[in-house]
Amino acid sequence: MKLINSFPKLNDKLLAKIENTLAHRFGYTNIPTEYKNFLLKNNGGYVSPGYIDDTEDAEHTQEVVFETPLKWVRMNNAPVEPALICFFGVWLEDDMNEDEVENWDLPELILSNANSKEDFDVLPDDMMSIASCQHPDASDILCISLDEQDYGSIYYNYGLCDHPSNFHGDFYEKAVNLILKKHHLSNEDTYELDEENSNDRKIINELKRATFVKVGNSFTEFLENCKIIDVEMPETTKDDLEEEEFTDDF
Repeated sequence: MKLINSFPKLNDKLLAKIENTLAHRFGYTNIPTEYKNFLLKNNGGYVSPGYIDDTEDAEHTQEVVFETPLKWVRMNNAPVEPALICFFGVWLEDDMNEDEVENWDLPELILSNANSKEDFDVLPDDMMSIASCQHPDASDILCISLDEQDYGSIYYNYGLCDHPSNFHGDFYEKAVNLILKKHHLSNEDTYELDEENSNDRKIINELKRATFVKVGNSFTEFLENCKIIDVEMPETTKDDLEEEEFTDDF
């Protein structure tokens, strides 16, 4: 796996500045060292092999995927795992050279967290989104926990988890029911929870976390467990490639 179209390289000074911004904007403090080292080495970028490899002549033939406890199923009942699309890059307008940016479409770390945390209120407290998953148009995100109870663990959030149907079995239903049972609540009671109330806020955060599926005990462990798989290409693309190869050979 490699990253393509990363944002301009960071140094310790720039990283400290972005840490300060994340702390003041979202309350994200004590970012795990292994993730900070990752940013210093790779300031985000699109994952290859994957969708970034698509061309006018052919679609990508491989993806980088990771396992989850969810029951991913296609129509033919073959197991499916979410693919990594990109890791968010860090952009500091006053400190970076825009001429070094290869692709402005790469999602940016602060803006992406603002979207998930402020605009759509998806992220629980102490949970920072760091990557995009599944496919380019999906709202699926990969996150890192900053909470003491599971500090540094990596979580996957399925963007359509509110309407999982039978696609993921009863994973989410069980997770939510455990929390409701713990606090002696019904589904109807959750509509009365008030974020201004400290006890209610804890319950709200627990319910939010129910849609976040743990996929690694650390960032390093998660990366080590990712794997490259072959993906099926459309028949027309296969035919075109075979014809091109036949012509080249003769």
